Amino acid sequence: MGLLLMILASAVLGSFLTLLAQFLLLYRRQPEPPPDEVARADEGFRYIKPVPGLPLREYLYGGGRDEEPSGAAPEGGATTAAPEAPAPPTRETCYFLNATILFLFRELRDTALTRRWVTKKIKVEFEELLQTKTAGRLLEGLSLRDVFLGDTVPFIKTIRLVRPVVPSATAEPDGSEGEALPAACPEELAFEAEVEYNGGFHLAIDVDLVFGKSAYLFVKLSRVVGRLRLVFTRVPFTHWFFSFVEDPLIDFEVRSQFEGRPMPQLTSIIVNQLKKIIKRKHTLPSYKIR
Repeated sequence: MGLLLMILASAVLGSFLTLLAQFLLLYRRQPEPPPDEVARADEGFRYIKPVPGLPLREYLYGGGRDEEPSGAAPEGGATTAAPEAPAPPTRETCYFLNATILFLFRELRDTALTRRWVTKKIKVEFEELLQTKTAGRLLEGLSLRDVFLGDTVPFIKTIRLVRPVVPSATAEPDGSEGEALPAACPEELAFEAEVEYNGGFHLAIDVDLVFGKSAYLFVKLSRVVGRLRLVFTRVPFTHWFFSFVEDPLIDFEVRSQFEGRPMPQLTSIIVNQLKKIIKRKHTLPSYKIR
């Protein structure tokens, strides 16, 4: 009896601490100046929010201050040269990022934590697939037999910053007077990347059909090419998301077997539904908040 009470008390205490931690994370107060900064405010010090340095400001907001026109003004009155428009952001290569992601992927690919996370996400997609009308007419259930995460990760060929970048209106200025570039951190960062994938991610699935039979399904993601939009924003709350800018080029390799024979109808349904899911949930203007 005592052991049962101890187990019950531990479960109740664990639930309470979990709810308390979630409450503190969701409803935490805004960061405040450190106590020593408040105490030294009377001495001429003030608490300043983090701001980007000048090189980063030039990257974010499109160039430095306008240069003074050289040479003397023409006769008949002085004229002021119009400021040049900021140059469009250049496309950057990301070889260092691709190499780092690939290294981490190969270290974490076969860990139990990674496989559990991937399996959980796949099961959620299965549930949404079964709720569609077309798949619901033929499929009763989907069970994941095996998953292979592939040999490589998506390769980022080029990436560019999407402008204009809007600075925060609440940040405190930092820098000399007359600074041409905003000194505030941006409220939103958006990047567009050209991505290509041919790593061989594939699934082995057991399919329960509506007429009481079962089938085997093999789905392989052979190739993906497209433009991806990656956004980090604080409006209306801090979140991030990524989504394709337009319909990507996607090649699936799907094989199905029903009682030792191929089942083209099932193969066609799965391919069409997968492409519809990507278009409906992962292509702008649609995206998942993360």
